[in-house]
Amino acid sequence: MAQIPPFLETITLDNGLTLFLREKHDAPVASFWVWYRVGSRNELPGRTGVSHWVEHMQFKGTPSIAKGAIFREVSRVGGTLNAMTSMDWTAYFETVPADQLDLCLRIEADRMVNSLFDPAETESERTVILSERQGAENRPTYHLYEEVLGTAFQGHPYGHMVIGYEQDLRQITRDDLYSHYRRYYRPNNAFITAVGDFDARELTEKIARAFGGIAPNEEPLPPVAPDAPQRGERRVTIRKPSPAAYLMMGYKMPNARHEDIPAILVADALLSGAKPMGMGGNGGLGRSSRLYRALVSTGLARSASSSAGLHVDPHLWTFSATALPGVDPARIEAAIEAEIERLKRELPGEEEFVKARKQSRAQYIYAQETVTSQAFWLGQMEIVDHAARVDLLDDELDRVTPEDVQRVVRRWLVPEQRTVGWQLPEEGPTAAGAERPERDVVEAAARPFLAFGYSGPDVSHHGFARTELPNGIVVLAQARPGEQAVDGTISLRAGHAATGEQTPGLASMTGRMLNRGTARRSFDDFNEAVDRLGAMLGVDTTRETIDVHLHALAEDLDAVLELAAEIVRTPTFPEDELEKVRQQAITGLREQDNDTSAMAGKAMRELLYPVGHPYRIRTSGEVASVAAMTRDDLVRYHQRHFGPSIATIALVGGIGSLEHAVARLERVLGDWSADVPAPQEAPAVAPPQRTSRSAITVPGKSQADIVIGYPTIPRQHEDYYALQLANLILGQLGLMGRLGASVRDEQGLAYYASSALSGGT
Repeated sequence: MAQIPPFLETITLDNGLTLFLREKHDAPVASFWVWYRVGSRNELPGRTGVSHWVEHMQFKGTPSIAKGAIFREVSRVGGTLNAMTSMDWTAYFETVPADQLDLCLRIEADRMVNSLFDPAETESERTVILSERQGAENRPTYHLYEEVLGTAFQGHPYGHMVIGYEQDLRQITRDDLYSHYRRYYRPNNAFITAVGDFDARELTEKIARAFGGIAPNEEPLPPVAPDAPQRGERRVTIRKPSPAAYLMMGYKMPNARHEDIPAILVADALLSGAKPMGMGGNGGLGRSSRLYRALVSTGLARSASSSAGLHVDPHLWTFSATALPGVDPARIEAAIEAEIERLKRELPGEEEFVKARKQSRAQYIYAQETVTSQAFWLGQMEIVDHAARVDLLDDELDRVTPEDVQRVVRRWLVPEQRTVGWQLPEEGPTAAGAERPERDVVEAAARPFLAFGYSGPDVSHHGFARTELPNGIVVLAQARPGEQAVDGTISLRAGHAATGEQTPGLASMTGRMLNRGTARRSFDDFNEAVDRLGAMLGVDTTRETIDVHLHALAEDLDAVLELAAEIVRTPTFPEDELEKVRQQAITGLREQDNDTSAMAGKAMRELLYPVGHPYRIRTSGEVASVAAMTRDDLVRYHQRHFGPSIATIALVGGIGSLEHAVARLERVLGDWSADVPAPQEAPAVAPPQRTSRSAITVPGKSQADIVIGYPTIPRQHEDYYALQLANLILGQLGLMGRLGASVRDEQGLAYYASSALSGGT
């Protein structure tokens, strides 16, 4: 059962603006959100994307706040901010030191009624919006999802993407935007959520002074067109330059207020793992789930997932998969249908059901780890139902029975209520199976894109304690009393740049195989153990490191650390799992080669670094090198380069004291001994004598990505922190830096412009 949450203060001002305030005093920060009940569901044909465009215009100035000043002022006080538009809502937030909340009130009250919508700024932003749309199209399954939505919803505005159709974005006028703003941006169509280190009564008085004088608009809002009943299965197939075949299948499901929702969420957890709630959560659950076992473990698909989201109106319960090369799409579809039918015929067993509930409870706790995620979750739930349901949902899920799950699957997952979409590679040089250069970016799961504009969670600044185990492992720990979860990383200086490995992708494949079986557990047993705990254990590889990441409930930390130690110390690299990972990796490489940003980065590295330099070698490998790797290669790499002397462990959250954390680590890693070479330093690179350029054409793309690179200085250089500060000013924070302000905000040339500093050895 969920713990009783802190008191939620709720009040409605005379003008209709409702406040949901929750005090949280464990850190001197607060997150302040203003929500508007308008999203793409409120748009008419010919005006798709207008809600998202209005969101952009809210940063273009008011009579009292100059264009760009919002970013500068929030950045100046050490805060972060963003805005998002979804199908059902538009929201703006600032997370700031708690004593700076007055700044948030001033910004949000002003732009609720005073945004300028200058005609010249509207035209400048049109270029930015089109660039954002084209960037979204770069995702492998964007067009597929767009077609599935448009086929599933033939009357309701859920049938178009949040960003809108390109032809509409080229025709929308300044008056269209301003009319939409004046119609929906009103206090009686808005509410505020705030969580953090404040006195709720005092903050209520401040909000009343800032927003209370804004007059409501009593004109009725236009109704949303309902969708006609669906009386049969619908199908859509698209062909385009594509590195793989993709499936997206959507079944009609009820809105968030429906009594079947808790059982649908549990059924979805049984099929593919419990999903994050709000902004916080674990994305790594589900490797012991039914869909993963049926499709990924069997070698049919590189990935498989499902998602049952919460919406104002009935939406889609989706199922998606990425086929591996040579797999008949019909087999993918049949495997998903078989798992659905099995759930209809047979009640889930008690052990599996307990695992799904544990995952759901874990996601519930993870969603409350920061003030930003708490404020977001309150608002999201208020949009689709009521804010207080945030505190009730865990108990609703706990009351679900296996019989409830079977009932809702039988009711909602029916063929006549589904839309099936396939994206198949067209014949040509970029179809699946073609060999193109690889890129270095870790693959991303193909999932529906629900909110545009969000750029990441807030960052906290607290001190860490540091110590060292007798065998050389460095431990960094930050105890947060009262927190129910722990984040951690075991970082090993075992990336190819640190070891001098010249085989592209060998370090990456070693990392990917760590959790595919240990001396104590098979891959399936390992996944079952992780999912039973509602935890996440994932592995990432960079040029310098192989990192094992964990996210777990504090009560399960010992068990999760034991699992993490197993994959670091005693992986077995099974031959059958290697073949599955190999095919997944090759499919991912081809998929990434179809990405303009990745290819621009590849071209830049080839200009900067000579052949054989570790920063030129692609971390994820080449198709040929991955195809040729053997189990013995991975075993030797692990034996040669994994040891305590090159390991650093960081733990943050409900760990107790530093001494307690160290004792836990010593139990699972204290006796680890291995003699490994010291990490190597990357060779210095002479600055280029002239400007060099390279261009790569990626067929079927409407957007170009530009990367400009310079050799800099080693991480240990005395000027590194000064250069890091310069990078922060220039563009590390995107729109809050000079690049974003100039390229996007002032000139309207592109959706994003940023800078990054990589400090090597």
